Amino acid sequence: MKTPQPDSSPHPGMPTYLGMPPFPVAAATAVADSQLRRNLTHATHTIRTKRAHAVAELSDWPQLRTAAKAIKDHTLAHLDTYLLRLEENVTRAGGHVHWAQDAGEANAIVAGLTRAAGADRVVKVKSMVTQETGLNEALAADGIDALETDLAELIVQLDHDRPSHILVPAIHKNRSEIREIFRQHMPDAPAGLTDDPPALAAAARAHLRQAFLSAQVGVCGANFVIAETGSVVVVESEGNGRMCVTLPHTLICVTGIEKILPSWRDLEVFLALLPRS
Repeated sequence: MKTPQPDSSPHPGMPTYLGMPPFPVAAATAVADSQLRRNLTHATHTIRTKRAHAVAELSDWPQLRTAAKAIKDHTLAHLDTYLLRLEENVTRAGGHVHWAQDAGEANAIVAGLTRAAGADRVVKVKSMVTQETGLNEALAADGIDALETDLAELIVQLDHDRPSHILVPAIHKNRSEIREIFRQHMPDAPAGLTDDPPALAAAARAHLRQAFLSAQVGVCGANFVIAETGSVVVVESEGNGRMCVTLPHTLICVTGIEKILPSWRDLEVFLALLPRS
């Protein structure tokens, strides 16, 4: 998965995803990897089972999904109104809205804001959108270092790999492989680090703590942005989200326009659905 392959797609110059080889090439390599198959089988079965248990907690799950779809459909049908309302309320709260028409413009805005803050490093959380835009590579070309702080994203970054799943980016790595990545690429990894999950998490936590405390700029994505209040909502489970959005002097949120919701009350539906999935 790490070695770029020649672009043999029917549309040369249009890579599948940030230089990723065409699917037939990548698939042939992945299917031949027995360890990768074992990792994915174990992980996907575990995730499916846990999600089923969480969904079973709610008796009105189908109705909640229907309600969420109705909210999204309404929002998309009136997107122009809600985007302008969002900008108005973000501005009223003291923020600034920058509109980008494509990945290159978005990356340039982030780089410019980072430089304006006098920083040459950012800490990142909830950043799949910036993975799609190639933000890290664009910042690196401008002399700015971007540190991923989600545990799975950090694992992928340390190993110079790419995420393999939108929810669990390091699903293709098992705990033994993660231990070796930390040993090889994390200079402050504890001596005698084991592959026990709490030990791995503690090593990552210690590695990231100083970065959080010294960061001048944080970059986040968003699960939702609320037009009514100008709020950015980031759902996270590791604590790094709070660090990234509260400690740096400057916070840059990079999000797609599809993340918008009309009102704070709409979160009642989506925050019942999202964590369980």
